[in-house]
Amino acid sequence: MILPSSANIVILASNYNPSIVSKEWLYRRGIFTETVRNFVHTPVFALVESEDFSLVVDEDRLQITVRKVTQDSLNASVSIAEKFVDILPETPYKGIGLNYHYTFPREGYDLHTILSPNNAKLSELLSSTYGVGATVVFEFEKFIVTFTVSPSLVKEQQIRMRFNFHSNTANVGEIKERLSSQMRTLEKMQAIIQGLSKNG
Repeated sequence: MILPSSANIVILASNYNPSIVSKEWLYRRGIFTETVRNFVHTPVFALVESEDFSLVVDEDRLQITVRKVTQDSLNASVSIAEKFVDILPETPYKGIGLNYHYTFPREGYDLHTILSPNNAKLSELLSSTYGVGATVVFEFEKFIVTFTVSPSLVKEQQIRMRFNFHSNTANVGEIKERLSSQMRTLEKMQAIIQGLSKNG
């Protein structure tokens, strides 16, 4: 499995109450079990950070960021999100996003063959040194996926791939159903990344 360099889960809602999201509240409900290294708690914003995760809540969104990406930490982020929404089932949830970022050496990918740009025309309009990227939107299961590829022209040339799996939701059941898709989203991204690779 090709793991992303960073990943987060965003759950949108009409009216979170960040003032209740204290460190003790998260511990008592089993949402957060790791040692907290950084904590901010105000009426409109709450931040809880451990070595592996960051949890941020404001009035419109909950974001759980995986700080050290492993398969176990990706699974744990889903568990944190599920426990959080289970504790607050009356919250008017509006949507969920599963977001993944990858960075690869640029020489391993050749987007020219996929995107078929007019090299002569682009060289004339831009310069002889340019990179080709793309934003593609497609459906996957109950998600609308925005896939963005951007090249880098700096010394350590890289290609960055970002995937946003977004789905509108109306309740806790739909949120948890989308969270259960995480492994399939990772498999879909792996297939795309391998397909774009020169060795793919």
